[in-house]
Amino acid sequence: MFPTLVNTLAVVIGSLAGMAFHGRLTQRFRIILFQSIGLATLVIGLQEALKTQNIPFLALSMIAGALLGEGIDIEGRLQALGGWIKKHVGQQKNPEFIDGFVNASLLFCVGAMSVVGSFRAGVEGNGDILYTKSMLDGHAAIFLAGAMGAGVMASAVSVLGFQGGLTLLFIAFGRGLPDFVIREVGAAGGLLIVGISINLLDVGKIRAGNLLPAMLLAGILAWMQPG
Repeated sequence: MFPTLVNTLAVVIGSLAGMAFHGRLTQRFRIILFQSIGLATLVIGLQEALKTQNIPFLALSMIAGALLGEGIDIEGRLQALGGWIKKHVGQQKNPEFIDGFVNASLLFCVGAMSVVGSFRAGVEGNGDILYTKSMLDGHAAIFLAGAMGAGVMASAVSVLGFQGGLTLLFIAFGRGLPDFVIREVGAAGGLLIVGISINLLDVGKIRAGNLLPAMLLAGILAWMQPG
């Protein structure tokens, strides 16, 4: 769990640094900052998604996961959680808080580094990937918080809950889990990151949170495929 605690702290510290100049940015600079983050996020997502070795299964997991996630309305629940946090930390007048919380939570949690890093930490006791992710997330939090404010710092709660829970899950059940299953879960996460980048670039609105079940389904389909 220690690597996840380091990751959580990195998000908090990076967010505090970004919030220091959040209110000083004009709309023009905030737009270009969003676009820069969106383009970088797009490249990261595509890089992870293209690691798949079974595109039909990836497509099937995305379609089925979208239907399941939309039925559960995961993104709506994330927004409700963001609203609850917003109310209890005195950010009621901040219109960007929930968007910052949801986008940052998804960005920091659904990538391959989060899944693979939690697997290595849980099964092997090796936190190197999560320590590297901590540095990347800390830097990303600076720019995200500079553009979106305090909601980004609140996403540290998501990192602690999701990544910590994943690590504990792998400690309990992860031994013997094949690398190709982890790879396909990470590829599905990469497509979710592409969806987040589209939102950041403001060229469409994808309810990326509702695609989260696709990661689980991608792992199940990879496990079931004949060797």
